[in-house]
Amino acid sequence: MALHKCPKCELNYIREGEDYCEVCKRELKRAQARGHHAEEESDEDEIIMCTECGEAPAIRGGELCASCLREQKRQVELENAAEVSVDFPEVDEELEDEEPVSEEE
Repeated sequence: MALHKCPKCELNYIREGEDYCEVCKRELKRAQARGHHAEEESDEDEIIMCTECGEAPAIRGGELCASCLREQKRQVELENAAEVSVDFPEVDEELEDEEPVSEEE
């Protein structure tokens, strides 16, 4: 019966035929117990990173973080404002042609 070091921790010695030392076996059992509980909750608690910046976690039910979502909304508002001004160019031209009205007493 020869002794060799545990392949996981490389600190404790184990006998031939054993996979891990007693300390590592206990750690593996605890990790497996926590792993089963974590796997059940992981679907709900899984953190998804923002697809735009990749630096911040995405908000629940979305693909973007809060700052990227705000920026995207701001860009959409700017595009909509540009479309509105393009849709009514004759109104802008009419206002430029008019002379200011002064009140005379």
